[in-house]
Amino acid sequence: MSAVAVSEEDLELDIDAISSNFRKCMAKNGCLYLDRYISAYHEVHNLLSRLGPVLAPLSADVRQKLVQLDCLRKGGAGTSYSTAEAMMEYETTGGLLTEDRTGNGCRTLLRLHRTLEFVCEFLRELCRLTDEERMTGACQAAYRRTLAAHHPWLGQKAALLAMYAMGTRGDTMMKLAPPSPRLDDQLSECADAMRQVHRQTQELLEHYQLTGLP
Repeated sequence: MSAVAVSEEDLELDIDAISSNFRKCMAKNGCLYLDRYISAYHEVHNLLSRLGPVLAPLSADVRQKLVQLDCLRKGGAGTSYSTAEAMMEYETTGGLLTEDRTGNGCRTLLRLHRTLEFVCEFLRELCRLTDEERMTGACQAAYRRTLAAHHPWLGQKAALLAMYAMGTRGDTMMKLAPPSPRLDDQLSECADAMRQVHRQTQELLEHYQLTGLP
């Protein structure tokens, strides 16, 4: 009997695992462990995949970048990708950022970093609405505060227009997980963990002067 392929979005979304892995990827000394970061982000991809066609391009981009980062971590220079700091040091001192514009870890992490800010803001907007309110305005507000700054004008307009297809907050919550009295708290805690990781990653990117990588 042949095995049945199971897509990531068919798996149960583990919101607590996102929070746990993001918190565990941060060390007290400011170190950011990439294995935990990647594990948490796979669940973020699962979350995005559940939100339907509106965010499908973003979900596909995240999946591609996770594959790239995972390959670097498991490749011949894998020890240089154990932490974000080690990766940034390795790629900046080795000239990899000028030699390869698509396959290096710093650019990949920067793009995931920007998307994480959007997801964090999206969850915060989600938590403040009532079930009857539509998600269009909330999703657009989160996008304008985050990813819009990194997209060309036509891309911004297309993304904002697509968000008019978003359903209500209640519809969105049902897509994410079965009804639970803890769900709002779980999503809020998840957003808080994302914000902490985003802040720490931002500090590292600024330290290595990588925030403006093309």
